Amino acid sequence: MAIESTSTTTTVSRSSGPASAGLLIGRIPLGLFFIMAGILKFYYGLDNFIKANLPDAMKFLPENLAHGFLNALPFVEITVGTLLIVGLLTRIAAAIMAILLISFTVGGKTHLTGVGGGPFHYNIVYLGLALAIMLVGPGWFSLDGILFRPRRRVVVTDDIERPTGP
Repeated sequence: MAIESTSTTTTVSRSSGPASAGLLIGRIPLGLFFIMAGILKFYYGLDNFIKANLPDAMKFLPENLAHGFLNALPFVEITVGTLLIVGLLTRIAAAIMAILLISFTVGGKTHLTGVGGGPFHYNIVYLGLALAIMLVGPGWFSLDGILFRPRRRVVVTDDIERPTGP
């Protein structure tokens, strides 16, 4: 008699409840920072924002691209901030935030020193948080966690002895 044994395993890691709460606590202020930055650009006038920042943007981009980038920036900030808070497409939103934060730090009027001559600029802290969220994911307390909930580990075995002949 031959014994046939097959085994199938599906494993997807899940973050713990406290880790998910920590990710939520990190996502909310970063998302609010971006939403408020986008709203303030509209509040003080998008044309004023573009006029003030176009020379800095033109150091790295041609005038047409710089103008388009600055025009789209408040819409992108509000969108990715909202996506990050609700936890939908979180890794993509955090990656876009990281790219934007790098562009703000390198190409903008902000310097690597913080307000009042502190050790470094707050954009560096936000960049670290955005990269961490991008790499770790949103956690359970998010739309991504609800919609794309990982499956539990399932092990199916078939260890039944079967006759091999008549």
